[in-house]
Amino acid sequence: MKAVFNKAFHDSGRFVFWMSVASVLYVLLIMAFYPSMIEQSEEMDKLMESYPKEMMSMFYGGDVEEMSISDPGNYVQSQFITWLELMLGGIVIVQAFNALTNAERDGTLDVMLSLPVSRRAYLLGRILNTVAGVLILLAACWGSLWLSTLIWPEFDVSIGRLALGTFGGFFPTMVVAGFAYLLAAIIPSSKHFSGPLCYLFLFGSYLLYMLAAMINSLKGFKPIFVFHYYNGGQIIREGINVGDWLLLSGVAVIYFALAWWLVEKKELGV
Repeated sequence: MKAVFNKAFHDSGRFVFWMSVASVLYVLLIMAFYPSMIEQSEEMDKLMESYPKEMMSMFYGGDVEEMSISDPGNYVQSQFITWLELMLGGIVIVQAFNALTNAERDGTLDVMLSLPVSRRAYLLGRILNTVAGVLILLAACWGSLWLSTLIWPEFDVSIGRLALGTFGGFFPTMVVAGFAYLLAAIIPSSKHFSGPLCYLFLFGSYLLYMLAAMINSLKGFKPIFVFHYYNGGQIIREGINVGDWLLLSGVAVIYFALAWWLVEKKELGV
């Protein structure tokens, strides 16, 4: 398993590095505008009040009644964290299918399983690589946000709250990763619907969650979507909700455990 992890980590290392660099540069770019947002906060808040609340909730995801663009948590959530979650979700889906489905199609899985490594050990090594990559990306984002507090004193947030708000994104990302690994572990590589199904799970649930946030009659459906249980801006502002993290962790563990158990029964074309 260690050898599988080392190889996967080496193969994805360059991608993770450049994604981290890109994320840091993006964070610093958007934070450069924050001081001007503070200076014009009254005008910006009045402008947002003129927008339909339904439209604002689509971009924010939280309670727009309490939204002020000058609030550090709200600013980070609306300008960065939402897009970070979608980006990380896309990355872990690619890694899950590269581990099994694509490796089966291009013949590399045949080579790996010819070595003294079981399917479950191989899968566990690839899962740990995904976990490590996500943590590295989140650490880079957190570091750039912390650096922003030093460069722009107007962005006055404690380093602990920034860490909680940023690394809290690990839990919903692992739910997406677990679902992707589960599909990759049980659906034959000859089928071509598992990938689109994963992206539908990610982006479709995001769009449906935003739709439920926009329409009062659909608000009761919000708890069935993973995005309901993570709002980085709210965590930065108010602290964590341990129950949400436990729920997301439980769902992710169930997905990963099913993938680990069922991969032994999958018919591989190797």
